[in-house]
Amino acid sequence: MKLERPLTRDELPAYWAERGTLFAAEQADLSAVEQLDSVGLAFLVQWSQALASAGKGLTLLSPPASFYPLADLYGVGSLFELTDNPSGSKNGSE
Repeated sequence: MKLERPLTRDELPAYWAERGTLFAAEQADLSAVEQLDSVGLAFLVQWSQALASAGKGLTLLSPPASFYPLADLYGVGSLFELTDNPSGSKNGSE
């Protein structure tokens, strides 16, 4: 599932409205996400936990640089499998 809006407090209502669809996906392509704050990280944690309850995991493709210090600060990095964008493009859609 490709996310294209910032993962921030301001965008959470829109993402929350889509959670039924989003939380079914086992991969989140974050290559187009330029901003992620602690609220966005909490949303990803919720997504990961929803999948974990079904015995699945969440793979994050090309998370933004802001993901890493937040994940380290809150100790949640191990909840995700992290991969780089295999196409090498910034947007991952080329």
